[in-house]
Amino acid sequence: MNDVVKIGIAGLGTIGSGVIKSLLRNQSDLEKKYKFKFEISGISASSKNKERSFNASSFVWFDSPIDLARDSNIDLIIELIGGDSGIAYDLAIEAIKNKKGFITANKALISSHGKELSRLSEENNSFIGYEAAVAGGIPIIKTLRSGLVLDQIKGVYGILNGTSNFILSKMSEENKSFEDALSEAQILGYAEADPSFDINGLDVAHKLSIINSLCFAEFPSIESINVKGIEAILTLDHKYAKELGYNIKLTASSFSDGGSLRKEVSPTLVEMGSSLGRVSGVSNVVCINTDYNGTIILEGEGAGEGPTSTSVLSDIVDYSSNNKQYLFNKKFADLLDSKCNNSVIDRCYYLRVFLVDQKGAMSNLTSILGKNGISIDQVIQRGGVHLKDEKNFTPVIMITHPIDSESIDSAFAELINTDLISMDPIFLPVLKDNL
Repeated sequence: MNDVVKIGIAGLGTIGSGVIKSLLRNQSDLEKKYKFKFEISGISASSKNKERSFNASSFVWFDSPIDLARDSNIDLIIELIGGDSGIAYDLAIEAIKNKKGFITANKALISSHGKELSRLSEENNSFIGYEAAVAGGIPIIKTLRSGLVLDQIKGVYGILNGTSNFILSKMSEENKSFEDALSEAQILGYAEADPSFDINGLDVAHKLSIINSLCFAEFPSIESINVKGIEAILTLDHKYAKELGYNIKLTASSFSDGGSLRKEVSPTLVEMGSSLGRVSGVSNVVCINTDYNGTIILEGEGAGEGPTSTSVLSDIVDYSSNNKQYLFNKKFADLLDSKCNNSVIDRCYYLRVFLVDQKGAMSNLTSILGKNGISIDQVIQRGGVHLKDEKNFTPVIMITHPIDSESIDSAFAELINTDLISMDPIFLPVLKDNL
């Protein structure tokens, strides 16, 4: 490797601009602490003349990001374009085939093409860094790649999306509607104009698939993860969850179950005082359950210019130190295709229905639940509480004793075909006794 690392940066949005400013601001400290000298030898983005937070005219401009990967004067490519296909994918492949280092904050790219990238990086002895792809400034990738040497990981769970956590926190703490909380997230820059991936759980699924690869030696795949988003959560769900001692969070989890992995992304009730229940705003938290080190908890900012830029710089320093590792901790030949575990497990659930205000309705509801083997632990029913357009229906909130989801599905399918309820009911898993 050259004494001076020559860097090409593709994508000059908030994160790309932040990386450039951070490199320049910390240049002397990087050299003193890590003996790292660099030169930004080229930049590229979709628009050359766009106003940016740094002086773009100070650097050599490349109209095509692909040309960065083909330039013999550039050692390291940093991809901050985003997306699992198109130019970001083409740039990754070209950089690796030209034996350049490659750093990305693109979780969709790593998740969707991890199998191919693992093979290519091994064949070309290439460095690939992706610390910024999961959980922003939390060093979860570095922890899983090198911090837990020879430890056995039994499970992992956490909050991996700052946008959804911000929305749910605003709904819970300030009694805001889902729509108002989402609008505020967009105004503050936490949510995109199209926030679909954040609120439907797919962003979290991409991140969880990457974590699974590092923890459990499998190629990343979101197809093997059961995914549910937060779109159906109402403000009153937060109100009643708090009465019962819980907060509602969009959680990701993977646990070994009978020799295979149970993987899930779902809004979940977590105890208010727990490590997940206490996390508010755009923060993330990851809990790693290990054999030798117990449960390790990492918490911090999950997104934004500062945390993400810091993670990118961490990868740059690793590259400069020639710190090469297998992409997912093991050789390509030792990784397995991911599989979905659909076995039925019993756990407690939060149920919410809007029950018709008429005599005998509650008795009929509990009869249907009982017929499907569902036993109720706690119940909240408040007469006179209605949604604006549901004047003849009142919310009924229940926490079940442990039961399998198939029984709940069966009960809800029966309920939907009666006149007892309005709106589709919801059921959310309850994570009890979590740290």
